[in-house]
Amino acid sequence: MVNLNIIVEGGTFDPNAGEDTFNNVEALRESLNKFFSRLLKRDDISVRVDVGAGYRNATKMFVKNTKEHYLYVDSDDADTSKWFSKLDNPDPSRDIIIPADAKDKVFFMIQEMEAWFLKQPDCLDRWGVGQGYIRQKQGTEIASDNQIAGKDIESLSEPSRIVGVIIQRYFERTMPDGKKKKVKYGKLKSAPSILDNLDEQALVAIDNELCRFKVMF
Repeated sequence: MVNLNIIVEGGTFDPNAGEDTFNNVEALRESLNKFFSRLLKRDDISVRVDVGAGYRNATKMFVKNTKEHYLYVDSDDADTSKWFSKLDNPDPSRDIIIPADAKDKVFFMIQEMEAWFLKQPDCLDRWGVGQGYIRQKQGTEIASDNQIAGKDIESLSEPSRIVGVIIQRYFERTMPDGKKKKVKYGKLKSAPSILDNLDEQALVAIDNELCRFKVMF
């Protein structure tokens, strides 16, 4: 059995965060763990995902043991080569140095994890049904929304903001008093259950970074 350790940007280590936040962080870790396990579909590989909070902290965790770890981070730019310059610091002693032979073990969510959701907008419909939300604009596919229709998803900045806009447009929930309220996207609260609704095998066919990761194994 091969143990595969993946460090993913996300979550928080803030000791002042509440119990709900830590529960959501653990839910995110578990959903990412299941996502990568389904992606690889290998009985001889045991996947372990650890969330590393911000990209600098996640990278520090990776650099401590590049032989046994892989790193997945938001690129925050369509040009992933720019990401490595973010590790520089005005104080050279605080630079984070990734060994040259380990750079191919750094993978990117271009430009954020939420781009996966936008590449496969049907996952939002599956998620909405699972959450018991009320679908607005019946008969209109989310893929046709003007935020994403005909656009190169990887060129869109702030995919998380766009996911938030789309969710508010298409989903409502019923409040205890019977009133309807638009659903709001929360990166920690919502992302784990949306990840569970991704079809990772279909997604890997349209995501070069996921494909690059999968073919390594």
